[in-house]
Amino acid sequence: MLAPVLLAALLSAAPAARSAPPETVTIAAVGHIVMGTSYPPTAPALPPDGGVTLFDATRDVLRSADVTFGNRAAPLSDRGETKKKVDGVTCFAFRTPPAYGAWLKDVGFDVVQAANNHIFDFGPDAYEDTLKTLDALGIGHTGRKDEAWYTTVHGIRVGVVGFTQPYHDFFESHHDIEAAAEVIKKVKARADVVVVGFHGGTEGPQSLHTPRTREVLGTEDRGEVVKFARAAVDAGADLVVGYGPHLPRAMEFYKGKLIDYSLGNFVTYGPFNLKGPNGLTLILVAKFDKQGTLLEAKAVPFVVPKPGIPVVDPANPTLEHLRKLSREDFPESYPNIDDQGVVTPRK
Repeated sequence: MLAPVLLAALLSAAPAARSAPPETVTIAAVGHIVMGTSYPPTAPALPPDGGVTLFDATRDVLRSADVTFGNRAAPLSDRGETKKKVDGVTCFAFRTPPAYGAWLKDVGFDVVQAANNHIFDFGPDAYEDTLKTLDALGIGHTGRKDEAWYTTVHGIRVGVVGFTQPYHDFFESHHDIEAAAEVIKKVKARADVVVVGFHGGTEGPQSLHTPRTREVLGTEDRGEVVKFARAAVDAGADLVVGYGPHLPRAMEFYKGKLIDYSLGNFVTYGPFNLKGPNGLTLILVAKFDKQGTLLEAKAVPFVVPKPGIPVVDPANPTLEHLRKLSREDFPESYPNIDDQGVVTPRK
């Protein structure tokens, strides 16, 4: 038996018991995903390696998150016909072979938005194929009415819900902001952390800045994205991410919640304009606790050169782009973004 003096010495030298780490969940979000297109058949734009290298530079970041979310911007199908008058200049139609869905699963996508301006390019058969392919892979989808995706990670309930323009009456629209807020409130009633994605905002040169007014592309109403995003936070959203424009837009903190108005292009293999800001992208990684409090956020920057596969650029042009736009568009609420991409509210 140990002498009392020796026992006391051993106990005093023992390290204090460590408390268990708090429960957290990490979300990764990206913008447009088009893994090539088989249309038109006379000039398909598909990667020569069958898509195996599409996510090479981004795989580790995507896989490291508990929940990975993106905008599925083309149907996964070999069926259907397009009604679009495709000219390869101002009008495009995309359709990706369903086998490419395996690459989404491989890099860890848990849920995608399947409601936007291209997901229905080849009609109901191709759209049905897309949802069936995602279901078979175990990848959730959102964007239709009454379609939110839920999971539980480390005891934290996560809900993801997507909105778009009312291209079809069964899509969840952000045009009726009051109705959208009611949808988000219902998701919040079932989840500790709510992520809201939206396809909205214009395209082209005029899309660089985020206006606080309604946006229009030609004759198409692209919504009031600032009003919608802030209403989403008021309704219970803990993170709001957009991806209508094909470039990254500004970020802001609103009532302590992070809003990214456009994540831009991500994997966009094919006939895409990737010049200037259109060739910048990021993975937004955000960590939350069970109360929906943002603990950490990081913009992991990439560039997207032709033919449309994101790669690392040591110069980090994406981060400077985000800083500049955020300061200009939201002078009262822009975040700090340091050289490592860490995003924090300004004190």
